Amino acid sequence: MKSNSPLLRHLSTATIALTFAPVAWSSLSGPAMAAVLAPAEGEEAGPKVWPVDATKHVVVIKRDATDTKQTAMITAAEAAQANKEVLRVAVEAHNPNNPVDPAQAKRAKVPEGDNVWWHQEQLGIRIPCAVTADAILYYTDLVTKNATKEFKSYAMPSSRLDYHAIAQFHKEFKVNDKTFANVNVVTLVLIFSANFTAEATSGMQFEKIRIVILDAANKVLHISGDGPTEVPIMML
Repeated sequence: MKSNSPLLRHLSTATIALTFAPVAWSSLSGPAMAAVLAPAEGEEAGPKVWPVDATKHVVVIKRDATDTKQTAMITAAEAAQANKEVLRVAVEAHNPNNPVDPAQAKRAKVPEGDNVWWHQEQLGIRIPCAVTADAILYYTDLVTKNATKEFKSYAMPSSRLDYHAIAQFHKEFKVNDKTFANVNVVTLVLIFSANFTAEATSGMQFEKIRIVILDAANKVLHISGDGPTEVPIMML
């Protein structure tokens, strides 16, 4: 498969072009700030009711597979669960109870279950430690339900999921100081945004990339990208 996309050539950077909600996001690492438009003449100040608008809530899922073998590779990559130790470290890294001294850190609780893919919640939304089939279904469900709701918020509510998966064969592939020969590489890119849907004055967006190395039998040899996800929060 030939492509001019840096994602497909290098399998390292997400290059999916997205159209997010019409709100300016700050480049700061902390909470972003957005301006609240003044009410139009005759309108009262404060949050307004936004009617159901499916056009503001979009799900785009693309799995690039040229045949059934590549489809099976993508399925295997999405089915691979997060390593329990990686999940524990991700949970503890974002534990608000952790003091400056790691030796006195209070261990956060890892979510219970066999298919846990998230390590924390922000604005009531799960934040991924790994891109898995369950994670894709979760965000799809969130956005799909938003498309049927009306919201009361200070700015136009919107949400979006863009997911892109691709499988490629590599005679040699290097990642995380490891080198693999004659392997199939599956790259999963998930980009999610939710603006003024979970809360009337806040929004978020994040990107998660997972690279899964498979042998000829679709056995997982290595996973790169799992771990804590930084989530910029926008606040009015």
